Amino acid sequence: MFDIFNEKLKIAILGGDKRQVVISNCFIRCGCEVRAFALSDVAQIVGRAEICMTAEKAMENADIVILPLPVTRDNLHLNAQCGKVLLTDIVRLAEKNSSYLFGGMIPHEMIDICEKLGVEITDYYKSEGLQRKNALPSAEGALMIAMEHTDITVRGMRALVTGYGRIGTCLSQILQRLGADVTVAARRDESLCEASLMGYKVLRLDSDGGKLGGSLNDFDVIFNTVPYIIFSEKVLKECQSKPLYIEIASSPGGIDIPTARKIGIETVFAPSMPGKYAPVSAGEYVFETISDTILKRRKQ
Repeated sequence: MFDIFNEKLKIAILGGDKRQVVISNCFIRCGCEVRAFALSDVAQIVGRAEICMTAEKAMENADIVILPLPVTRDNLHLNAQCGKVLLTDIVRLAEKNSSYLFGGMIPHEMIDICEKLGVEITDYYKSEGLQRKNALPSAEGALMIAMEHTDITVRGMRALVTGYGRIGTCLSQILQRLGADVTVAARRDESLCEASLMGYKVLRLDSDGGKLGGSLNDFDVIFNTVPYIIFSEKVLKECQSKPLYIEIASSPGGIDIPTARKIGIETVFAPSMPGKYAPVSAGEYVFETISDTILKRRKQ
């Protein structure tokens, strides 16, 4: 895994969570020279790495700069626990050092600046391979949340999974194998057909969730992977029971939050689950994606 580079690359790793520490360790094992800035837990870095007090020092003469997932939480500054580093400053430093930037969920504004300055940048989160790999820790994390917030076993649990993409597919399989009674709600005929062939009950999902209505009373837990409101005020008011709702989808999510709170539906938000529930695996997935990109670029 680690004998993949023919030269000693200089790698700068900035900000983020434990995934960035794992990525640092992977590059160190490859024989790369690693400098780190604003990592969450530098004590977990194995081997030799230079811990820098500024982004400028970490990025000095760097071939590759690894930014976190997400790169930013406010569209202005680096996602880091200490210090406020402007994304524009990172781009200018990358231009100065002729560095190749990698990051996850990079804002369009940053990409535009890179294009104007001629800085190479890749959003590794857009990798289909990475998203497929991340589906498993996301699904396992959602299941862990369900177990922590209910007083029933997974076996026999009446579970609704809304959306049948990468995470929905993986989560439905895990729930079924553990004995849950799984229903999949989706819009596309292909998804409904596939889910039915897998042995799940199916519900057709329209644009506003209108067909769900009173059927929500049939579930103990709802796992949502659809990133738009389908559990509207109208739908929730038809729900007489109070199933646990787990939000896996990205913003704005799938539920009308004020209404859910008003009628007493417990809602648990679960963003960035790979980084929270399986940071070692998730960090290795990112490293694999970045290293594959580097190697492919060399062959061009």
